[in-house]
Amino acid sequence: MKYTFTLLVLFIGFNFSFSQSINPSHIINLCSGQTVQGTSPTTNAYNNLYTSCSTFLPLSTAITLYYVEIESGSTFTFTITPNANVDFDFASWLNPNLSNLGISDRGSQNTIIGVNTVDIGLSLLEPTQLCETPGAAPPNTGVIPGMVRWYDVVPGDGILIAVDHWESSVVSYDLSFGGDAVLNCSVIGKTYEVCDWDRDGKETFDLNTIKDEINNINKTFTIDFFEFEADANTLFATNTLQSPYDVSSTESPKTIYARFKRANGLLARVTEITFIVNDVAKLPEYALELEVCDFDQTKDEYFNLTDIEPQINRLNNSSITYKYYKNEQDALEDNTNYISNPQNYLTRSKTIYIQITANGKCPFVVPLQLKVDTLGFPPKNIDYSEFCADEASDGLVYNLEESIDYFIDGQTKSDFEFSFYNSQNNAISKTNPIQQPTSYKVPFGVQETIYVRIENEKQCFILSELRLDSKERIIRNDQYNVGCEPFLLPPLPAGYNYYTEPNGKGKLIKTYTADAVIYGKRTIYIYGNSLFIDPDYPEFNKCTYETQFTVYNNDCLIPKGISPNGDGLNDSWDLTPFGVTKLSVYNRMGALVYSYGMGYTNQWHGQSNGGAILPSGTYFYSIESINGPKTGWVQIMMEVQ
Repeated sequence: MKYTFTLLVLFIGFNFSFSQSINPSHIINLCSGQTVQGTSPTTNAYNNLYTSCSTFLPLSTAITLYYVEIESGSTFTFTITPNANVDFDFASWLNPNLSNLGISDRGSQNTIIGVNTVDIGLSLLEPTQLCETPGAAPPNTGVIPGMVRWYDVVPGDGILIAVDHWESSVVSYDLSFGGDAVLNCSVIGKTYEVCDWDRDGKETFDLNTIKDEINNINKTFTIDFFEFEADANTLFATNTLQSPYDVSSTESPKTIYARFKRANGLLARVTEITFIVNDVAKLPEYALELEVCDFDQTKDEYFNLTDIEPQINRLNNSSITYKYYKNEQDALEDNTNYISNPQNYLTRSKTIYIQITANGKCPFVVPLQLKVDTLGFPPKNIDYSEFCADEASDGLVYNLEESIDYFIDGQTKSDFEFSFYNSQNNAISKTNPIQQPTSYKVPFGVQETIYVRIENEKQCFILSELRLDSKERIIRNDQYNVGCEPFLLPPLPAGYNYYTEPNGKGKLIKTYTADAVIYGKRTIYIYGNSLFIDPDYPEFNKCTYETQFTVYNNDCLIPKGISPNGDGLNDSWDLTPFGVTKLSVYNRMGALVYSYGMGYTNQWHGQSNGGAILPSGTYFYSIESINGPKTGWVQIMMEVQ
C-alpha cells in the first residue's frame, strides 16, 4: 500500500515546479482497447509526474505512457483492469503539453485494501471525483474506488494516460475505453502500401492528402513531415518534406515522421508514416503462349501450365506465385475454382488466365494462349510406286525426298525439317536417320516402311509412312510357236496392261478374252502406269514403264471349202486362228452374199445374209484381221448323204 504523511510546511518565498518534458517516442498510441502483456514499463525516465490531488508524492518511475485522440463523440472513459489482485495507479492529461507536462487532470493512487475490485480509471458513474490521493481507501474514495470522473471531449482532443506499475509484481492488464467517444486511429503509425503498376521502380505519394487523412475531424492539428524522427520532435524544425513525395521500391519500406502541432503551437506528438512500394511482377514483352504437339491427332493435349513460369521468373527478383483460371472473371475475383492440377491440364487450343503475384502482393491477371499444334496437316500413308524408282541390277533406288510436297499439303517446305527412318522408334527419338534419302536402294523382293518425321520450328512433329515394294520390272521375251496353236497372253501384275500400240495407245487387251488369243505375228506392248493402281496418286507417284515383245506363230492355212451336210466335218468355215475383224463373201458375179463383223470365228456354214442356203460353187472372200487383210476363194460343196 501507499503511505501518506501529514506534513505542516510553511512555504515562505519558495515555489515548487511540477513539470516534465515527455519524449513522444516513449508514448504508445492507441485507438482501441488491448491487453498489455507483462509489466515492463516503456521507460523509467519520468520521476516528476504528479496527480492533481498529490503534489507531494509523484507516480513511481515504472511508468507506461499511452495516447489516444478523439475522432468524434463527447464523453470519454477508460478502465485499467489488472489480471491479478495487484495495485496499479494512473494519471491522465487532457490535451497535454508534452514539452511542459504539469500535474494531471485525473488520477488515482488509492490502495486496494478494503476494495472489491482493483480496477482504476475514468467512469461515467463518478459525477465529481477527479482524483484519489495516495493510499485512499473506502470511505475516502469516490463512488467506485480507483475510478474518477470522465472527460467531456470534442473531436481533436488528445488524452495522455500514465499507467503506474506501483507494485513490483509481474502482472498484465487490460486497457479498455468507454463513453460515446470514437478514437482516431490515425494517431497510430500509419502505413501506405501501393503497387508499382508502371514497373518504373518508384511511386509518388500525396502528402497533402495524407495530412487530411491523419488529422482529426475538425482538422485542428498542423501536420508536417520529416525525413528523420529527431527533426520531427523539434518544435521549430523547418526542413519539412514536400508533396508529392517519391519512394523507390529499393528503399521500401520507407518511414518518415509526421509532427502534430496544436493550434497553440505546442507539440502534440510524432507519428510514423511508412510507405511500401510493392513490386509488380515483370512480364516478357511478347504474348504468353504455350504450344504442344497434337501427336495423336485428337486436337486435345496435356499442358504443363507451369512451363510458362521460368519465362517470367527470370525477369523478377521477387518471389512470384501463380494461379491458373479457366475464365478471366474468376481470376480477377481471386476465386477458389482455379485449375487444381496445372502440370497436367487437358484441353484444346484456348485462352486461360493467370493471376500473378509478387511477394504475395499486387496480383494481376494476364491471358495465356494454349495452342495445340497440328502442323497444319495430318500424317499420311502412301505406297511409293515402283515405276517412280530407278532400276538397278539388284534392286530399286528411290528418292524419298520426292514425297515431301505430298506430305505437307502445299505448306512452305522451308518451314519444316524432314528426316527419314527405318523404324518408328528411331523416328520418334530422332536417332539413326537414313543418311542418303535421295538414293535409297531396296533389294528386289523386299518390302519396307519408311517413317517420315516432319518437324516445325517449335519441335512439334508428326510421322508419315512411305511404303516401298521393290519388284523387278516385267519383261517378256519374243514368243515363237511352231504349230498352228495361238499364243495366250498371260495375266500381268497390278499396274500393268497389254496394248496394241506404244504408250498405252491403241486397244487395251484384257486377258482371258478373245483379244488375248494371238495368231500369226503380232507385237504386244506392256505398259505400266502407277495410276492403274490409284488414279488419285500425287504428282511424285505418277510414273510409267513400257516394254514390248513379238509373238511369232506359224501361218495357218485358210480352209478352201466347207461341206455343210451335217456330218460334223467341215460343216462351217472355221477362221478362229486368224483374228477376223470383218468377213465378206461374194459370188462369181461379185455380189455380196454374206458378211460378218468383229468376233467372227466359225459362224458361216454356207448361208446367205438372209439365211438361205447358197448353192454349191466357188465363192470369193475378203478378210480383215488383227494380222492384216486376206483375200481368196472358198468352195461350198453341198453333198447329199
